[in-house]
Amino acid sequence: MVLVILQHSYLSVNMKAIPPLVDFSIWDMTGLAAVAFVSISGMMYSYFLYTRSDWRTAYRRYARRAAFLLLAAHLAVNLAGYYFNAAGKEFSSSAHAVWSLIVFNFPITDMIAVCLLIASVFIVCLGSAMRAAVIIALLVSAVFVRACVVPADPLWTTIQEATFGVLDVPRVFWFPLVPWLAIFLSGSFAGYALACHKKGTLEISATAKMINRGGFFLAVSGVLLVLGYKMLKIALGNTWNHNIFLAIYPGQTTTLLPGYLAVLAFLLAGLVKQIDIFGHYNRLFWLLSVLGRTSLFTFVIQFAVVESVPAILGLKGALSFGGFLILFSAGLVVVWVFSYIYGRLRGWIPGNDYAVCVKTAQIHGQSVQELTPAR
Repeated sequence: MVLVILQHSYLSVNMKAIPPLVDFSIWDMTGLAAVAFVSISGMMYSYFLYTRSDWRTAYRRYARRAAFLLLAAHLAVNLAGYYFNAAGKEFSSSAHAVWSLIVFNFPITDMIAVCLLIASVFIVCLGSAMRAAVIIALLVSAVFVRACVVPADPLWTTIQEATFGVLDVPRVFWFPLVPWLAIFLSGSFAGYALACHKKGTLEISATAKMINRGGFFLAVSGVLLVLGYKMLKIALGNTWNHNIFLAIYPGQTTTLLPGYLAVLAFLLAGLVKQIDIFGHYNRLFWLLSVLGRTSLFTFVIQFAVVESVPAILGLKGALSFGGFLILFSAGLVVVWVFSYIYGRLRGWIPGNDYAVCVKTAQIHGQSVQELTPAR
């Protein structure tokens, strides 16, 4: 969630004042935000399905959650970011503005809602190998369609934009279902490992090792894919269709994806080790956990804080790099305070929450140490 706030704060920067190398670095780094948001959603969803005796009951609960995302969250996200999205645009009427920016504008939460409705088939009915094959097939098909299919009809262009994605800048669907469903499903492997630990069939050290092995495989795959793209561009850039290279250009759903997922895997494995093996739980973990436990509220409110407020103040596209850092820092603090207050009001974060978390982590650490034979 911190990366989400960082990325959305950067949208108010005057891009002409930012060196290209810095600009590319920030976009590549913050590209992890959406991937993490979707993949972690898939991890928690699959964990919930795997740890329930009747997955159908769990599915019905998440189906209601999906409906909430498609209705209430859709409106909340678009209302929170309304002034930012409207800044610098002209509309024929207020009704046109409402239709374009609130009704017919589809945030990432809409795509996650659709994934919640259809992903259970792949998670429950398919083994790990088949699920990995489906993920690869989804990603490859999205690249193929983007590279080879360029609809002339606006309706078919919109349909492709919503499903496989397009090479041009999207008009309304920034998160096409097919490649992002693959990213959602990628979290199911970590969800399965954590569920096995929850059921007592996998020790926590083995869980961390399993996630680390997956991260290593993804990291190697990511390096090979990026190098392969560079070599193809050098060798065949003048002979192959330019659309092919646009379709596989390093990004969130193409050649950078394995690297993003590897970072997530290493972070998750490290967090598991830190808390459950060593019993360490510091204030940084707790501060970040507040944003995680109120993730939907945090996601909505940050649009208002770091996007709409600067737009109302006339700062959209006007900030220097220093101004961006100030906006990010101040925005992060403000969002955290709002999220903490919301969590307290909902009863998710009790007054002695930090002390309870520390004690729980210490108990986990002592239990593991007692079960671990001395070397």
